[in-house]
Amino acid sequence: MRRKKIIFEIFVFPVVLFSMLFGFVWVKLGVITREWIFSTLLLFVLMVASMVFFLARILEKHGYRKSDIKRIDEILEEHWKEPWDSGYLKYDVQECIAHHLILWGIFSTFLLGFHDVFLAIMAFVGLAFLMVVIYPVFTTMVVWIVALPLYFLKSMRAEHAFEFIGKTSLASTLAIPVIWAVSSYVSTKNYPEDVLRMFNAVVVNSEKLSVLSVLNTMFGFFGLYLSRRVGRRILTFVLLSLAVAMLFVIWSIFNL
Repeated sequence: MRRKKIIFEIFVFPVVLFSMLFGFVWVKLGVITREWIFSTLLLFVLMVASMVFFLARILEKHGYRKSDIKRIDEILEEHWKEPWDSGYLKYDVQECIAHHLILWGIFSTFLLGFHDVFLAIMAFVGLAFLMVVIYPVFTTMVVWIVALPLYFLKSMRAEHAFEFIGKTSLASTLAIPVIWAVSSYVSTKNYPEDVLRMFNAVVVNSEKLSVLSVLNTMFGFFGLYLSRRVGRRILTFVLLSLAVAMLFVIWSIFNL
C-alpha cells in the first residue's frame, strides 16, 4: 500500500495536476485539432523517455545503478522520510518530474498556438532566451530579500547566498551576449509577430540586463571573498552600493 501511495504522489498526481493546468490553457486557446492531439501524445512519450533517462542519472548520483530505475518505487520508499530539500533523492526526483512536465506543457501550448512544429520550437527558444536574459532581475530580488538580510543578521547561510548569486550570475553574464547575438539575427527574419516579440525583447533589454548581471556577479563574489580581506564596514558599504545600483538599473529597464 505504501508503494502505491508513493507512485501516486510522485508520478501520477503531478501528471494529472499539470495536465489539468495546461488543459485549461489549451481549452482557452481553442482550435484543438486531431493532429495536435497526436503530436501532444507523441511529445508526452518522448518526455517520459527523457524523464526515465534523467531519473536513472539521479539514482546514479545517489549511489545506485542506472538499472535500479526499475525499482525506483522501492528506493523512494527507503528515502521517503528525508527532508524535502535540494540534494536529497526524493526532492531531486520530484524536481526532475516537474521540470519535464512543465517543458512538455509549454511546448504543447506553443504547438497549439502556431500549428507548426518549427514555429513552436522557435517560440520555445525565444521564451528560454528571455528567461535567461531576465534572470538578473530575479537575482536582484534574491540579493534584497535573502542575501542582505542574512548578511546583516550575521548568518552562516549568507555565504551560501553569496556563492549562489555569484556563480549563477557569472553564467548569466557569459550567456547574455551569445543570446543577444542569436536574437538579433532571428529578429531580422520573417517570423510571426508573436515569435519575434520575445526575441525583440531580448535585443532591446540585453545591454541593461547584462550590466545588472555584472553587478549581481560582483555582489556575489565580493560578499564571498572580500569578507576575508577587508573590514565589515567597508564590505557593507560595497555591498549596499552594488545593491542600490541594481535598483537603478531595474528602474531604467521598466521605467518605474
